Amino acid sequence: MQINIKQLRDRDISVLPFEFVTDISDIEPTVASPVKVSGEIRNQADVIILSMTIEAERNLVCDRCAKEFSRVTSVPFEACVVDHLDNEDDEDDFIICETDLLEIGELAVSMFILGFDSKNLCSEDCKGLCQICGANLNEQTCDCKEESIDPRLQILSQLLDD
Repeated sequence: MQINIKQLRDRDISVLPFEFVTDISDIEPTVASPVKVSGEIRNQADVIILSMTIEAERNLVCDRCAKEFSRVTSVPFEACVVDHLDNEDDEDDFIICETDLLEIGELAVSMFILGFDSKNLCSEDCKGLCQICGANLNEQTCDCKEESIDPRLQILSQLLDD
């Protein structure tokens, strides 16, 4: 989706709100619903600022207990929009828009995917699976002993027996 920011640059208006929906299920299979993007572009003291929130429901698998669950993922994003940069090292801190058309559709999808959590947990206090029998410790307890000793260090356990 492209937005014309000429009126903002010319200071005819100070805020330009936007809202759209996009489907990315073909590139990100965990996304269960269309991605909703809403935000605004504003001219604040001759600085163009893009602010948006990207959100969608995702079907995930817990990294600790392997339980399937759904969660709404919301990713906020804000950046300054410039028409050029003198120092290319600052490229990650700004959005470059050389024309009056700002492409925010691809930017929103990229920022949404980059904003995913690195670990997906069904709950913060998820106990995970038993390392021995594989039981889901959130749903049941097991009688497995967790006294597995590294075979290289097993000889040292004899010192405690004496």
